[in-house]
Amino acid sequence: MIAQVLVDVKSKNVNKTYDYLVPETFMGFLELGARVVVPFGNRAVMGFVLGFLEDSEYSKKLKSISKVLDIESFLTSELIDIAKDLSVRTNTILIRVLETILPSALKVIYKPKIMVVNFENLSEDLKPIFEYQSQVLLENIDEKYYKLINREIKNNNLTQIYEIRDLNKNLTKKFVRKTSKEFDKISDKQRLVINYLEAQKGKEELLKILLKKTNVTDSVVKTLEKHAYVETYVKEVYRKVETINEVTDKIIELNIVQEPIFEKIICKKNTNSKFLLHGVTGSGKTEIYLKTIEDVINDGKNVLLLVPEISLTPMMISRFKSRFKSLVAALHSGLSSGEKYDECRINKTKESRIVIGARSACFAPLENIGLIIVDECHESSYKQTNGLIYYAVDILEERSAIHNCPIILGSATPNIESYAKAKKGIYELLEIKERALNSKLPRIDIVNMLSEFKSGNDSPFSKKLIEEIDSRLKRNEQVILLMNRRGYANFVICRECGYVFKCPNCDISLTYHEYSNSLKCHYCGHEEKKPNTCIRCGSNELNFMGSGTQKIEKYLSEYFPTAKVYRMDNDTTRKKHSHEIILNKFQNQGDILIGTQMIAKGLDFPRVTLVGIIQADSNLFVPDFRAPEKTFQLIMQVSGRAGRRSIEGQVVIQAMNPEHYAVKYACENDYYGFYQYEMRLRRVARYSPFYYLIEIGFNGKSIRDVFYAGIEFSKQLKRFDESIIVLGPAIDQTIKIKNKYTAKIMIKYREKKDFYEKINELVDSFSSDDIYISIDNYPNVG
Repeated sequence: MIAQVLVDVKSKNVNKTYDYLVPETFMGFLELGARVVVPFGNRAVMGFVLGFLEDSEYSKKLKSISKVLDIESFLTSELIDIAKDLSVRTNTILIRVLETILPSALKVIYKPKIMVVNFENLSEDLKPIFEYQSQVLLENIDEKYYKLINREIKNNNLTQIYEIRDLNKNLTKKFVRKTSKEFDKISDKQRLVINYLEAQKGKEELLKILLKKTNVTDSVVKTLEKHAYVETYVKEVYRKVETINEVTDKIIELNIVQEPIFEKIICKKNTNSKFLLHGVTGSGKTEIYLKTIEDVINDGKNVLLLVPEISLTPMMISRFKSRFKSLVAALHSGLSSGEKYDECRINKTKESRIVIGARSACFAPLENIGLIIVDECHESSYKQTNGLIYYAVDILEERSAIHNCPIILGSATPNIESYAKAKKGIYELLEIKERALNSKLPRIDIVNMLSEFKSGNDSPFSKKLIEEIDSRLKRNEQVILLMNRRGYANFVICRECGYVFKCPNCDISLTYHEYSNSLKCHYCGHEEKKPNTCIRCGSNELNFMGSGTQKIEKYLSEYFPTAKVYRMDNDTTRKKHSHEIILNKFQNQGDILIGTQMIAKGLDFPRVTLVGIIQADSNLFVPDFRAPEKTFQLIMQVSGRAGRRSIEGQVVIQAMNPEHYAVKYACENDYYGFYQYEMRLRRVARYSPFYYLIEIGFNGKSIRDVFYAGIEFSKQLKRFDESIIVLGPAIDQTIKIKNKYTAKIMIKYREKKDFYEKINELVDSFSSDDIYISIDNYPNVG
């Protein structure tokens, strides 16, 4: 048998499979998608088995597979097909696509080893190192010998090879089990161990726990084992992925609006129907998910559920585990590499039936899928923008078709394209226009901050918002404040010469962070001490302009010194479980929660009755056709956190442009009005959903080379098809991030065409060591 192996070499020249003989010893268990070690040139490399053949077209003698790394493959034929499609559509070599699809725990480590070729001719200084072993890890050799080793390699007395190791291993632990042998005379400490084991299920326990519970030493257990009263053994265990939220089972009966929606979905269980569940915030979409999942699980099929933010995942897991217990597995970026590895294995071994996760969970190796759900489907975090650009919703629609199962896209503010598809009949529209649990939508007040500033109020809080926060605190109710910018001050400017402190690696102003007393770049991570004088003119007249979450927190401590305030942004959520800890503390003992957009979605706190949105229109005028839609969605989503139970909620929106249509429609809770207005604008401007869009990015160290490549690429594309519209590149939009310049062109076309072949041809011709070109098929998302 012959295996077609894709080798782990990041080069377009080897972006294909190679034929290798499968040795007799590997016959019968080598699976499609398994990782193997193969000889490639003069070295050994890891590769993936992507197919099998009876005969090879290669005329020379085939090499054999050296080693199999996976007895059971994580890479299914379904995921291989998806990877090949992504490779073509994004012009990305297949091995990089597979690395994105699979958890990082499945990567291997290449450790350099030095191997003896001719010991007799070897330098006398090196002979003691290799006297008893012919291969030595380079890291175990003193660096003072490296120069000599290099010379001996050139003299063909030594050679460098690579040892391939798995990045992660299965976790094993030592257990103790009582045997059936009757005991005669044993010590008191030994009797403690025996009595403890007899009280346990299966008469076994982890050795570590046994020693702790009985307060005995390891020697006691060894003596018992010597006389065959107990036996010790090593067993594989999974790393536990637990939430700190209390798990409570709260089964709620569907109401008269939810029940018909559930029935519509269930009627199309074994079809690849696409549903857009458009329900206002607090309408009970999660309860519909739970009931539908229960029905699908009872049919013996599996479920894949995506949530947009890591901060949502612990709450989701807690709620789903209360209903479905051990059937739930989690996949998100908050897990360690080992935990992700175990969760994937749980999926693969069919021990879990429901996978909950963020974006990367769209590639979960789940089989027999009966239902796919994407909660908050409008979220831009479902799109990966670094490296391989993909959109999880698009991947899941493919998987829905493969498994012939329905997909539910749920949101209170679906993106314009999704709602347009529903209006065209591509999606089946399911709408819930009222909140569940007899709660009402919050009352919304808007404050014109220009008027506030003119009246002498220069703080980031309006008088209205301060009064409302004070009244909620007196009533022991909770408040959520959205400030969609972290840090203390947006930028630092010299009042004498106007100099703005910028990142040396990016065309971006540095943000002041008070807690670390430093200026930071939020793009590349550059950090420098807080300046005392201007580096251009030497003046000490520096102004710290704008506001971030840290400044808001400081103002609150001055206005409400006794309030328990919690802040949730990228600075406070870097550690594992930090999202969950902050939310848990706020729910149980907090008064005010400040945060960036990560607090805007999916959070359900019964005591939150007031939401304040500071600088609600701050992102309205960035050069992005989606800016009004993003602003509208953010206002609507965070507003939905207020008044989710019997007490009516209130939202105070602070804006400089309160008359802007995105702000006005959000204040009126009028999604359809916003949709119609936005559709009219996009028709005139020729954007999606009226036109298909592709964005090509050019990245390199020279602004001249990057901009020139963009111009020439644009010219050739226009010659290829005169009906398409190509915008850019624009010199004022060519920005520097991490010491590299990026220029972009936008391709618009009306009729659906297959441009991939031509675009890939142009990308290959313009790509070089100096210019990296990316293809974004989803510029309308993100």
